[in-house]
Parts: sequence; C-alpha cells; structure tokens
Amino acid sequence: MDVESHLQGTILAQFADHGVNLNGLIIPGRSIEGALSRHAFNLIVNNDDDVFKVSLVGSATAVRYRDREILLATQHQLRGIDESQVAMLTDSGSHIITSGGLRRYPERSDTDAHDIVAFDFTEPCADWPELKKRFFDLNRRPPDVLNIHVLALLLSGFPFYDQTYEIHENNHLGIARRNVVCLPQSQPSDHALLTVKAVHPVEKHPDGMSGGSAFVIQLEGERPHAYFAGIIVRGGKDTFHILKAGVVIEFLNAAFS
Repeated sequence: MDVESHLQGTILAQFADHGVNLNGLIIPGRSIEGALSRHAFNLIVNNDDDVFKVSLVGSATAVRYRDREILLATQHQLRGIDESQVAMLTDSGSHIITSGGLRRYPERSDTDAHDIVAFDFTEPCADWPELKKRFFDLNRRPPDVLNIHVLALLLSGFPFYDQTYEIHENNHLGIARRNVVCLPQSQPSDHALLTVKAVHPVEKHPDGMSGGSAFVIQLEGERPHAYFAGIIVRGGKDTFHILKAGVVIEFLNAAFS
C-alpha cells in the first residue's frame, strides 16, 4: 500500500477533473498517482535461508524497453550484494523470481551517469506472465519544456524506515511505497542529473529510495502529459537527485544493442 503523501488534495488534486496523457492513453486525473507509482518496487534479494528468505535493499523501477522487461536500480545500492539473486516476488508472495542477467557500466567517480544497473527479467516474465503488468512501456524521453510548464514530478520508492520486516517474529513482511511530489529546482554540474525539490519536505530521511521511479507531468498545449523522467539516485528530506530519462535510455541502448 502507498504511504500517504502530504500533498494529497493539493498539487495532484489539480488533475482530479482532467485526464492525463500517458503513452497515448488518457488516465483519469484521480488515478494518475497510482498509475505512475506502481512501476516502483522494493529491490529484493533472494537469500539462501529458510527463515530470512529475502532482504530488502532499497528501491527499483520496472520498465519495458525494446520488448525487454528490465528492472533498473543504482549500483551503489548493491555493494556487498550477490547481484545474481536480485529478484521479484510474485503477486501472492509465494515465489521468488530472480533475474535473467544484468548489464552495467564500469563505475566512475566523476559522474552519476554510470550509477545504474539493469536486471533483465525478459525470460522470467515469459515463464511468469503475471509479472509483465509491472513494467512501464518506456517509449520516449520527455520533450523539453520550460519549467513553468512542469506541473509536478512524482517520485516513488521504498524508504527503509517505512518497511516492516518481522519475518522471525511474526512471519510478516510489510512493504510500503512512499510518493513524494516535487518541482524542478536546478541543473547540477553533473548534466546526467536533475535536482528537484519536494513541495513539502518529508518527515523522515528517505534512505532507501535510490533506484525508485521519477515521472514528470507537464503541460503540452492544453492537456497534461506524463512521462518517465528517470530514476532516483539519492536524496534528503527536501531535495532529490534524478538520473535523467535520456541518460537512462542511452544506457539501455548501449547495454542491449
């Protein structure tokens, strides 16, 4: 379930009585937050343990690009992690589905453009079709518009503070998504990134949201359009840094050419 945002009834409410164009489909304004945030997932690692079957290591974003189902995350989330065991749970939670491989850049210290990794779930999705609905059809990057035409950016992820891990005590895994509504703030010196500012600062530090999704809603003509804007690379209580959609697409083109 989603963690309630401070912004319910404010910025997102402006779309309540209007449709938002998303990949050519008109999504009712009251449904746009759920339609966008559902592509962010808790990044799960399969453990070789009968009790502690999985670990929660942050957030990830599911996209479909050139007919491949791909789970995106940041490289810094995965230090010390067996990357071959990155997984998705089935809807029932009864099966742990690991990826079919991964692609990454060599790490660099001078840019966050390389702080990305793609886990290929194309073959697992062929065996588990129920997973396919999780992946956003990434067809294009957002067109360039003036900041005054950016109505909102919706960031979604799974901060560690919001998760409930009571496997040993109660055999319970409580996964909670947090949505943060932002507006553009600045262009940092690293042009792979965009800095955005939360309209209202979050109460708890959002550690764990790295890898989560960012979508932008912007005005084109008289209708709002929504686009994939990138993935979260880091953030604080009031600002976040986003790896831009164009940089993500360039990586996918290089990784899966």
